[in-house]
Order: sequence, then C-alpha cells, then structure tokens
Amino acid sequence: MDLSEAETREKIIDPWLKSEGWREEYVKSEVNSVKSDFKARRYELKKGEGKEEGRFIDYVLLDSHKNPLAIIEAKRFSLDAEKGSIQATTYQKDIESQTGIAIPIFLTNGKKWYIKEKGYPTREISGPFSQKDLERRAQLSKEKQRLSSIKINPKIIDRSKNIEIVKQVLNHLEKGNKYALINMATGTGKTRVALGIIDSLIRARYIQNILFVVDRISLGKQAFSAFDNSPLRDEPRTLLNEEGDFDMDKRIYISTVQTLMSKDSEKGHKFQKFSPGFFDLIVFDEAHRSYYDKQNLVNQYFEAIKIGLTATPSKDESKNTYELFECAKGDPTVKYDYNEARNDGVLVPYDAQIISTKVLELGIKGMELDKDLKTELQRQDEDPEHFQVPGTRFAKYFSDKKTNELIVTEFMNHCYKTEDDKPCKTIFFCASVKHAEELKKTFGTLYPNLSEDVEAITSDKHRYMDEVNRFKKDSSPRIALSVGVLDTGIDIPEIMNLVFVTPVFSHTRFWQMLGRGTRNYASCKNKSWLPIQDGVHIKEDFRILDFKFGEFSNIKEHQLEQKGKSTVSTDAKITIFTKEVELLKKKLTKEEKDIIETRIIEDVSKINQKSFIVKPQIEMIRKVVSKKFNLEDYIKTLKEEIAPLMKFTEFGDGRVQTFISHCIDLFSYVKDNNTEAIYEEQDFLLERIENVWSSNLQVIKNKQSDIIRVMQPTFWKELAFSDIDFLIRVIAPLMKYYEPERKKIIRVDAPDITRSIERFKMPEYEDPQLDYLKNTPLLKKMVKEGVTWKELLDVEKTLTQINPIWTIENIQKREDFVIFLRNMLDLKGLPDPQEMIKNHFEKLIVENNKD
Repeated sequence: MDLSEAETREKIIDPWLKSEGWREEYVKSEVNSVKSDFKARRYELKKGEGKEEGRFIDYVLLDSHKNPLAIIEAKRFSLDAEKGSIQATTYQKDIESQTGIAIPIFLTNGKKWYIKEKGYPTREISGPFSQKDLERRAQLSKEKQRLSSIKINPKIIDRSKNIEIVKQVLNHLEKGNKYALINMATGTGKTRVALGIIDSLIRARYIQNILFVVDRISLGKQAFSAFDNSPLRDEPRTLLNEEGDFDMDKRIYISTVQTLMSKDSEKGHKFQKFSPGFFDLIVFDEAHRSYYDKQNLVNQYFEAIKIGLTATPSKDESKNTYELFECAKGDPTVKYDYNEARNDGVLVPYDAQIISTKVLELGIKGMELDKDLKTELQRQDEDPEHFQVPGTRFAKYFSDKKTNELIVTEFMNHCYKTEDDKPCKTIFFCASVKHAEELKKTFGTLYPNLSEDVEAITSDKHRYMDEVNRFKKDSSPRIALSVGVLDTGIDIPEIMNLVFVTPVFSHTRFWQMLGRGTRNYASCKNKSWLPIQDGVHIKEDFRILDFKFGEFSNIKEHQLEQKGKSTVSTDAKITIFTKEVELLKKKLTKEEKDIIETRIIEDVSKINQKSFIVKPQIEMIRKVVSKKFNLEDYIKTLKEEIAPLMKFTEFGDGRVQTFISHCIDLFSYVKDNNTEAIYEEQDFLLERIENVWSSNLQVIKNKQSDIIRVMQPTFWKELAFSDIDFLIRVIAPLMKYYEPERKKIIRVDAPDITRSIERFKMPEYEDPQLDYLKNTPLLKKMVKEGVTWKELLDVEKTLTQINPIWTIENIQKREDFVIFLRNMLDLKGLPDPQEMIKNHFEKLIVENNKD
C-alpha cells in the first residue's frame, strides 16, 4: 500500500489524533511558521494549493489556551518518517525565536512515529500524545531542576551504598538517558532505592505520573504498602486490577503486566486506555520477568523514563533484560551484587549441601522394589516389570513415601533449629501441590509434634495470602511447603533454611529463591526465631539443602561457589600475568610475540580503573592498552607495578584459571622444546577436557567440533602458540563445568538411601583494596612499632575509601578499633587493649597507694 502525504494525513493521522482526544480547534494544519505570531496565538494558515511565501508546518498542536504545544511533520506512507527531521527543526526554531520554548517534534509516515525533544535523542514511539499529557510535560519542562542539586531523602534511604546508587542513576538520567537497569541482590533494598529515585525525580520536576509494574498481585500490594511507609504516602495512587475501571486521576499507578495486557473491548488492551505519553516514569520491578509481556507491548507503547529493578538479569537471549533497558550485555547501569553486599554485612552467606538419594538420583525401577511396593504399583495399573521413571520426572509422575520420609529425616538432621529444638523458619520449594501435601503428611507421620508448624502454602487455596502473612508474622507455622508462592518478593528476614525438592531450571528464579534466606541479623525483628549460640540468638549464614534429581543439582546448575574450589585467589591472576610477561624475555617470532602481547594487553584492560589504589597507575595502564610502546622494554614495570593490580580484576572461576595457568606454562615448554613437560601438561589438560566432554551438557555439545579437535593426537604433535591460544580462548571457559569424581555412598537407609552429601560453603571474598592496604608501610609500621593518633586517622581515611561505613566511630560501636585492625591483619595472640588499660590502671593504684 502507498498513500500520498495528503491521503496519509486524511486516512491515518487525522483519525489517530481524534482517537487520542484531540479536538479540531486545537489542531492547526499548514501553519505558516514565518508569518504566524505564535506568542500572540495568531496562526497564519496556507490558503489553497498555490505557492505561497513562507514555511508551512503540517500540524501545530495547541494547548487549552491555544499556545503551541508540539509540531507534527508528516510524510507519505512509503517514505522514511525521519526524512522530515531537518525541516521540522527549522519550524521548531521559528516558533522558539518568538516564544523562547523549544516544543517537541513528532515525525510520522502513518506507520511509524518518532519524537524529537531538546536534550534527548530522536526515538521511536507508538503514537501521538494526548493534549493533557503534552500540557503536563510542557509544565514539567519549565519547572525542571538539575538532578545533581537534589538531596536524597534520608527518611527513604539511610544506607550510604544505596544513596550512592540513587545518585548514580540520577546522574545517568541527567545526561539524557531514558533507560536504566539497577541490578541489586535480593535483600539489599531495591524497592527503597526505587522510592528514593521516584522521590528525587518528583522534587526535581522531572516526573509526575508514575507506573510501577510488578509480576504478581501480592507484590503489587507489597509495593502499595512500601509507598504507605514512605514520605510518598500522600501522593494519590491506585492498584490497578483487571475487573475494575482504571482511575485516570492518580499520580502513582501500581499494576501487574497481566492486568495491563488484559483485553479491553474498546481499546484492545487495557494499557491503551492511557495515552502513550501518560506516564513520565515506569519502574519494572523484577525486570527480568518482562517476558510475561512476550511481545514487549507495554514497553513499546509508553514513552517515558524506564527503570528496571532486578536481582539477576536473565541470560535468555530471547528476553534479554539488558537489551530492554539499553545496556550492554552484562553491564547494568548500577550493580550491587550478593558478594559485595555480603562483604558489607548487608546480607549473610549461604551454607549449602547437595543431598543425593538413590531414588531421586538414579530413578525408580519396578524390578528393584520389594513385594509390597510392587503390589501398590499394580493397584495403580502399572506393570512393575516394565515400569521405570527417571529421577528428574519423579515429582511429576511418581511419589514414593519412603523417599519423602528420607527427605524429611535428612532435613531434620541438617536444618538450623531454635532453642526449643524445632526447625527455624524454613521454605521447602516443592514440585507440585500434590508433592507439597504429601510432604506435609510425612511430617505429620514422622514428627507429630510439628503438625501445627508445617503448612502447604499454594495459590490454589482460598485466601492463601492469609497463610503467607501468618508465616511472616507469627512463630507458627515454622515450615512452609511452597509451590511458586514464596519464590520471590516475600520478605521474611528470619528464614534460616531453604530446601529444594524440585529442579529449578531458571537461573533468575533460582537466585530469587535463594534471596529468601540472605537477610542479615539486623533485619530480623523476631530474634527468638533464630538459632542460639552461647546463649545468644544469631544469624551468621543460612542453610540450603538441595536434593539432587537425576544428574541435576540446583547448586551446581546455577554455579554456587564452593569455598576453596571455585574462587580464584588474587595470587592466581598475578601469577598468570607474571608468567605472560616473563615470556617476553624469550626469542619469539612476530606471530608468537603478537599472541603474548595481546594476552597481556587484554589482562591489563580488565583492571578496574575506578579503584583509588589503581588510579596512580592509570596512565601506565592506558599506554599498555593503547600499544604506545614496546612491552619488552617495560618488563620490570609490568611485573612490579602492574602485576599486583591484577587483583583488581573481576573474580573468576578457579577451575578456568587453573586450566589457563597450565596453558601459559605450555608456551614456555614449547619454546624450550621441553617434550617431557609438554606431555605432562597434555595429560593434565586432556583429563579435564574429557571430564567436561562426558557431562553431556548442551553448552558442551555446542563446542563439539572444537573439543574433538583438541582431543586428536595431531593437535598435540606440532603444538604452536596459536594452538595454545585456542585452548585458552575456546576451551578454558568450559572448565567451569569440570567436576571431580562423584563421592561414594556414605549412608544406607532402604528402600531409598542417601548416596552422598556434598557441602558448599560460600567463599569469603576479601576486597582486593583491603589486601593491598595490609601491605602498605603505615600498616606494617603499626604492627612493628605502633602508630600515633594522627596516623590512626590516616588509616581510617583509607578504610572509608574502601568502605564508607568503616569509620572509627562506627567500628567502636561493635568492637575496639585496634581489635578490628588486628583481626583485619590476622594478628593473633596479642593482648586485649582494654585488659592492658585495666592492668596499667591497677599498677598505678598499687604504686601510688598510701596508707
């Protein structure tokens, strides 16, 4: 179809404007931008078809007082709408020269619409805005303040880290960005950060109408309450629902995606009751769940500032969270992850155990069941001679009473308990409603004293949220058997145990579930619900029990790190880098030298240049990365000044780094023609490659041709630097799937048995800046000679650069500052400062005692 410009306007644009509520008296066509008096609201219109003097605007949209609000530049249906951008800007300048206001420009060919506003790039929109929305936006534009001048409200946010996050986002928006993605670990205060941003944007007159999108009704109610308990409580707001009519006179709208997407007889979808410009800000809570709107219609329809909140961005390319919020993959606008929050004491670490039972891991075969169970199967019209169900299908197709008994028994043996010897607050993540009910029966049979403490909380029950609230506010129930209800968004800080009795295939969902247990001791209002140690209630970590299904382990699938195994020590990176630099001393061919120098440059480019410790070396780092000099001439500098900074690169997987380290050794052995050493490294590397190959994972199958290539003897026969580089770049990343041999059975309890229990303790990441600080002259002097008060203040200054809460005043509230420094430096066996003062005081009393 091709329409002329006149036909496009008549058949498409004019009806579209009418559907958005525009009355003819406020839409002026063919306005002469040279002869019109825009300030006096006198519009000179084109008369007839002849050539007239001046420049003619296709449409000028007027406010209720007949002042110009916006321009529409129309093109014929087959032309690119953006072709009208230059002439529309000329019209805009004509109007601005009289009114002093640069009004927005709409560009359209009837198929596509674009908006061009001062301070923002031209962007595609879904259609024209209503008169009311353009008037509101024009007023906001007049009153807009600099975001950098707005003070964050301490009544909303009281953590220094979260204040910094709000400032980063505001700074990002002030630069003309319309999208931001905030990646914060569950429990670190995402909602409060969102409220802080909303409050700041309202006070800066950036926004007035806000849409807060959640993925389920319960979270909508929770968000509504969050506004209630903040300085934003007086802002008119509503919780949208599918059945009722939408209020159109509020400031804050809270809704699920499903409600917005629900059908409307007049508009198609209910969200279309609003003009595309109705909202100034849209916040997507749990942004990774935006796939509930599979076609991304809500996001595409509204033109607004859009902020995504997420604990774990989705890895699924088809619903890429980063792309939705205009971020480079893996690089959100701001990030505050679990490890960082754990180090700050905001969250607690996990203590996880993988429990493998014979039935769940190996599956159930009728021939291996005893006579009574075979009879039971026959009653269910199953033939035990041919019956077989893999462990991974266990919860869906077959429920074995003995396996449930084993699960409950193992839980009771390993869970955290309160001082009355009952389990602490616990969530079981079950496979189905039936599964949850059967586990509840099993608890009642094995532990009748816990009957009132165990409840199946499933969404099929009437008023199930009442039970959620009891679980949250009351001591009983202690154990919630959940199917989907408690996965996300439910804040119960006292939870001490998480039990996975179902496979969780979504990476995002798993981390949301794990977040139910991460809240710290300070967040817990009911301390008596916590375990007790030495007479004191504590929460230093939380426990995960992961029951393995077939070959599937949630902990391993989602790569929880195992202390002493998966964490890369900073020394490993320094060692690798130093070995790479040492290779420059050898007589390398041009190709070999290029490979090694490329590796060195790539490693240096990964150093975090934002660290205050790195800053003095930034110039050197930039020179290395820009290849401005011959690296061979700077071997000493690279080893002594740059190598120690390798600890300021991101943590990686220890198995990958081990593989790389052995590959780096191969470079040297190949150059020295050390055949024996090459054979040893070949055995080491092939053992790991074969181990990964046998895992049968899809990600490994995708690399089949590469793996087969390196397993061939011909690959190793004439090993070159390029082959080793291939091992590092293509094969090494797969080593995160490397697993040692499976452990032996440690306990037997027929008919189902526990095959193995594997423990994962969250690794303790030490801030590399802190590690660097330990080796500074001032700290070494403190150990050997002591320091003055002035020097102690210098130590405090450096500590607060690493972590703002590490002030002498804050630390003294918990423990003596000197004791804190000693613990940080791992100094053992030194006397307690308070004891020293006490002893010295007693000595003075004795020496000065007079009868």
